[in-house]
Amino acid sequence: MKGYNNIKYFSEGYGMTLPLSQFNSDEKYRGYAASCRYKYIKDKDKYSLSMWLKHKTIDSLFRIEYEGIDTQYISGDRDTIRDNICRIVQQMMETEQFDLYIERFEYDMMCWEKGIEIIEAEKESA
Repeated sequence: MKGYNNIKYFSEGYGMTLPLSQFNSDEKYRGYAASCRYKYIKDKDKYSLSMWLKHKTIDSLFRIEYEGIDTQYISGDRDTIRDNICRIVQQMMETEQFDLYIERFEYDMMCWEKGIEIIEAEKESA
């Protein structure tokens, strides 16, 4: 990568996963990553970018559904597409756009765990 040599990512074919903690040392970003998939759209001469929030303890992906991210078209070619994606993720981190999704994820996991506790308690009392 040309301008983003210091950004670490895991290459996944037509995708990449970027750990969020490298952009901000705040504890809330530990374990989270942006999972990005891109596909060249020939008639637009651009790439379509889809992004998900990923946590290291969960195998599934949580789709980030803020305006336009699922259908965002970005410029680039084979040599620059990964740089462009790194730039987008870095800008999203700088503007705290991942925070809402992390908060939702944490809340969902807390509800899920509390639900398990309630179900287990009901089983034991039955």
